[in-house]
Amino acid sequence: MRTRIRIMVVALVVAAIGASMPGPADAQGFTTVRPGGRGGSWEFSLPIVYSDSARISGQNGSSVDVNADWGFGFGLGYNFNDNLQLNGLLTFGYRSYEATTVNTDGSTRKYNNYMDTSTLSLNGVYYLLNGNITPFASAGVGITYVDTNIPTGTGSTSCWYDPWYGYVCNSYVPTKTENDVSYNAGIGVRFDVNRQFAMQFGYYKTWIDISKASGTPDFDIWKLDFIFRM
Repeated sequence: MRTRIRIMVVALVVAAIGASMPGPADAQGFTTVRPGGRGGSWEFSLPIVYSDSARISGQNGSSVDVNADWGFGFGLGYNFNDNLQLNGLLTFGYRSYEATTVNTDGSTRKYNNYMDTSTLSLNGVYYLLNGNITPFASAGVGITYVDTNIPTGTGSTSCWYDPWYGYVCNSYVPTKTENDVSYNAGIGVRFDVNRQFAMQFGYYKTWIDISKASGTPDFDIWKLDFIFRM
């Protein structure tokens, strides 16, 4: 999974470099990179996400220390005018963690594992300025899917005949998963490079209502968006 994320990151950077190269018309009028402004346009975004390490406190002193790692995603947004945007964003992550369990006699035990997460959110963005470089503020709400990769039952195996691979068998083990309401807020800066391409970088705080957590865990997230205007 980490290798696939790195490949995605490299591909996004290469695509961004290609999109940011000005064509003949843009080279002559680079100071007017957004004819007509942002208003009334759709944008497709490819974000690279860095999630900082965090601790999730559980019941009776149990806890989970989640390690920092990279993620990716994609989104679609609509600019009502130069200042206001509404977008939908889907992001994916794969992070290692160390969990501390507390036995009934007070002793503790630690184990390591990986968690898969994905978040679907609806976000509002306000750009403070009308120009090509502008700070922004963002807020949103969504659903975060968490797969702890902790088995919750015995596995099952099914087999079938495939026209390409012949006789194939696949095993499945159910794991502990949940869907939690999440919230986010962030600030950052956007740069419109040319007519079709922009970049924005921001810092976000995300809160997830994890069912068995003590309080509402929060996470620090840094996000670089490659934005393609349609």
